[in-house]
Amino acid sequence: MERSLMRGGRGLFVALFCAAIFFTQAAPSFADDKGEPAPMYIPSEGADDTPKQPPNEVFLDADEISYSEKTGLATAEGNVKVRNKEVRLFAPYAEYDADTNIVDAYSDHRENVVIMSGGDRFTGKHLKYNMETRRGILTQVSGKSEAMYMQGGTVRLMPIEDAVKLGIVRAPRKKRKQSESEDVAEWLGVTSTTCDFTNPHYRLVSKKVVVYPGKRTVIKKPKFYIGKTLIMAYPFDYIANSKRNRDALMPIIRYNSNKGMGFGIKGPIDMGDMGELDVAGLYWSKGIWEARFNYNYEIMDSLSLFASVKHLYNEDTDDTLWRPAWGLQYEKDGWLAKLWWAERDLIGNEIMTDVSVDYDVWRKPEFSLHTPWFKDGVSGGQFRLFGVWGKYSDNVSKDGEWTERFAYGAEYQGQPKWSLWIFKPFYGARYTRYDYYDKDRTQDVTNAWFGFSYKIGDFSLASSYYRRWADGGSPMAWDSYSNSEYFTQSISFPLPLGASWEKWNFAVSGNYDLLEEKISSVRYALTYDKHCMTWQIWYRDNKSDNETQFGLTFFINAYPEYKLEFGSDSNESVKEDF
Repeated sequence: MERSLMRGGRGLFVALFCAAIFFTQAAPSFADDKGEPAPMYIPSEGADDTPKQPPNEVFLDADEISYSEKTGLATAEGNVKVRNKEVRLFAPYAEYDADTNIVDAYSDHRENVVIMSGGDRFTGKHLKYNMETRRGILTQVSGKSEAMYMQGGTVRLMPIEDAVKLGIVRAPRKKRKQSESEDVAEWLGVTSTTCDFTNPHYRLVSKKVVVYPGKRTVIKKPKFYIGKTLIMAYPFDYIANSKRNRDALMPIIRYNSNKGMGFGIKGPIDMGDMGELDVAGLYWSKGIWEARFNYNYEIMDSLSLFASVKHLYNEDTDDTLWRPAWGLQYEKDGWLAKLWWAERDLIGNEIMTDVSVDYDVWRKPEFSLHTPWFKDGVSGGQFRLFGVWGKYSDNVSKDGEWTERFAYGAEYQGQPKWSLWIFKPFYGARYTRYDYYDKDRTQDVTNAWFGFSYKIGDFSLASSYYRRWADGGSPMAWDSYSNSEYFTQSISFPLPLGASWEKWNFAVSGNYDLLEEKISSVRYALTYDKHCMTWQIWYRDNKSDNETQFGLTFFINAYPEYKLEFGSDSNESVKEDF
């Protein structure tokens, strides 16, 4: 007997229940996936008793639904929506088998089939999906995972337990509760990009992509293209959308007047639940090679183990050494604690404006604690407190003299929303007290800065003043600070070049040493924003240190935090060229 439900109507639905028993198969089949028959409840008018609801019912909604009690097949046409607590399906036409819990969804000439899970969205021509076992196949697929647009090939959807059995992913390190579930999508023959143009400016091409919905996307050994030109074939699996991942997949091209031209590669390696590994290697034309390996493993929520090995060149001592470091880091609700050891850590101490000296520093160990940033409602800024204790030596060998040091202080920074006419202020300060109690010496260092950013027509400008006061002294050279005072001015303006979606910009900035009364450095930069990616070529003339540098910076606009610096242009204390 056949019953027609909701013919021509919208808004009603048929509740279709999933089976209670899940059969785990040693090698899951996706083409003929069948489950136990599921009871189906169709509400009748005037029913007083509401039956018990199973934990994960399936809801079917459409312009027109026909249900056959004999076959258990529901046919839905027009604006079809199928959902349970884990996934949502949309299609112009679908068939649902209540006995097997399988949905067959089809596209037409106007609309595709859409499945959404964990914040990710996949679009294709035909979907066969088991609502109970969460296994299915979607063909001729395109989709979006975080900022990544992907298209081409076929997607197999499955629970992570099935993906482990098939060898697609490694077994999870942590055991899940019975109520917890995680799905995986295996995508074959994929092109990935963050560019939404029909012909993207860049793309990553891979034979296979594994998507953990709402978490990360692993692109298997991708080839990187800019336009139609192959730039490189990456030898490892690339992790996209990882919150912990700090590196971008890219070749490296650098220039440094002390080391020459440098060429290399860097990027992350997927290690599944074994942690994350970032690697980089660089060879300089003056016969110097450098490398870096950074490893991170999450032991438990907010607590991670890290280790790194760096092979870096010290320009002041003219040697290239291995520099290992390891330790633990805890980060939660803004609190940050770190306990670590390091050998020959390369640290640069700025002895005057734009002039630094490099030192090989040992930490045995160092413990630091930072509080969260606390908001200051009056000034519009924020502040935090910190403390650092450690034993240090600034020699190449660990046989050098060791010094215990306790440092503590506070830092403040602000950039209020209000402005003074066209001037938007920014300011900050940092005070640190260094106590070398085993040497009976102390050092007080205060840094302060303030400035304004402003616009005049198409010109963007920023002016700032910086000063450092240093009182006392250190028994070690690497943290012995001196007074410093300088003024910085920058100006940038757009160039009338390119198409409407392209942006060209030229910028100049410079530092003026107020103590030495001379220009200490000047930097020039030409930036090209090509819709989905940005290139910047720059040149820096460090007059105080008699050093020149130039390079190229590249980053994907969807991931501006992952900048690829084809050159070193940083005043950070830790010296790394990549």
